[in-house]
Amino acid sequence: MIRRTRLFLATLAVVGLAATACGGSSTNTESAPTTAAGATAPVGGGKAIETLRTAFYNDMQVPDPDIFYEVEGNQVVQSTYEGLLRYKLGGTTDIEGLLAESYTVSPDGLTYTFKLRQGVKFVDGTPFDSAAAKFSFERRLKVDNAPAYMFADLDTMETPDASTFVVKLKKPVSAFLDYLACPYGPKMVSPALINANEKAGDAGQDWVRTHSAGTGPYAISEFTLGQRYVLKAVPAYWGTKPTVGTLEITIVPDASTQTLQLEGGDLDFLHGPPLATIEQFKGKAGFEVQTYPAFQKTQLKVNPNKPPFSDKALRQALRQAIDRDKLVPQVFGDIAKVSTQMLPAGMLPEGTAKDAYTFDISKLKALVDKLPADQKTLELGYGQFNVNDARLAEAISAQLKDAGLTVSVKPIPTAVVFDLRNTPDVAPNLLLETANPDASHPDTWARIFYSTGGFLNYLKGGVETADAEMDLGLAEIDTAKMQGHYAKASDLLFDDATFITLADVKAVYLVRKGLTGFGSTAAAPLSLNVSAVTGP
Repeated sequence: MIRRTRLFLATLAVVGLAATACGGSSTNTESAPTTAAGATAPVGGGKAIETLRTAFYNDMQVPDPDIFYEVEGNQVVQSTYEGLLRYKLGGTTDIEGLLAESYTVSPDGLTYTFKLRQGVKFVDGTPFDSAAAKFSFERRLKVDNAPAYMFADLDTMETPDASTFVVKLKKPVSAFLDYLACPYGPKMVSPALINANEKAGDAGQDWVRTHSAGTGPYAISEFTLGQRYVLKAVPAYWGTKPTVGTLEITIVPDASTQTLQLEGGDLDFLHGPPLATIEQFKGKAGFEVQTYPAFQKTQLKVNPNKPPFSDKALRQALRQAIDRDKLVPQVFGDIAKVSTQMLPAGMLPEGTAKDAYTFDISKLKALVDKLPADQKTLELGYGQFNVNDARLAEAISAQLKDAGLTVSVKPIPTAVVFDLRNTPDVAPNLLLETANPDASHPDTWARIFYSTGGFLNYLKGGVETADAEMDLGLAEIDTAKMQGHYAKASDLLFDDATFITLADVKAVYLVRKGLTGFGSTAAAPLSLNVSAVTGP
């Protein structure tokens, strides 16, 4: 969670970065196990592409699927590794089989039986089967890094035959299928490659830092920190052969430099351009602005542990004093919509978990007039380098000034943001954040950001009765009842007003005109499926 959100805050679709790319000596310039001779001729028109080029703002941590827990870098992991399940492309929450052709869940929600796809091979040519699936699950538990939380309630695994994999849980977990389908879910790794490159019982972690061991359409050919990553198409890929032969990713920390390289022909597509750049490229000859649904929400976290917002009535009045109908279009343009639910749009049925309120600054002004002078001066923090959140923070500050408050806006270094739970004395009164959950299941937002013990609940807000509803929802196997628990938790949190939701933000890309066939899932906001991309 730390690494995922750290880089998300630094690379969100509305940032302009001044950060320097991480340096390092981890380098791999070896060829992929099987050399990609170029792109496969596409079916149904368009031209195959020999090399497709894009850029990251920062280095990813490592391309190890059992360690990777960031946003920047999903492009690499999703291209080289595959799981048993996946979300369907197109921004839906629907789950479909990938390396599992089908699956069944027992009525009590404890036993998951997967029928595995036949003829799948890892990048080294070894076959994928139930033993490899079990090995991959065991490796995640052994590595025991951040994504391992998804297996907290895993009990046993069985391999009755080569094409059947059975997982049993200790108790029902309504999010389990989402765990398997999401970008950070367990990916299948080659037992042969991992075992051959294991050092001192490290489960091959050192080797996987610069290589890939998956079943995906691409393999890592070069991985040079601070410079570039190169992915080559796997000729023997089991699925539809990629139409892009090579995906080349360079590390370019500055958004302006990325834009210049796109205009100059050195890059083919970009994620996360600043809003000003998005407006500049609308209608620009030779380029397109493409937007995709994404689970990204901008919210204002209110500190209930220090005056004046230890008073719930003041928190509720604060919410009404923020004119988000005016601010969201002003700051985000058409890449975001005003929030209508406490959770990211699409996680719960429409009409539930509502966060509707009427703008009325008079209530806050009346309460502020009664405050002592020292409580009328506040600090509003936001993640450093986030240009749009900075603009939004300034706009909120201006609105609150009309209520009689003096609000200083302060960029906060990411490391400081993550330590706010441990350093409440330096926590601001208000914290603006745009973030994404791990998956499409409501627990992967509600528990992380809203529960009283949530790691990303930096200002320690929340309601214990809402925590209890989340627990009930996670253990509920009936979908409607599960959603009802999270909706009830959201209603309790809305009433408490420690979390003020503002906008749902789309994923935005700048793309060279004529490139078609990109795919996207809402749970991976900075990653596109490029294997089916064709050129004019």
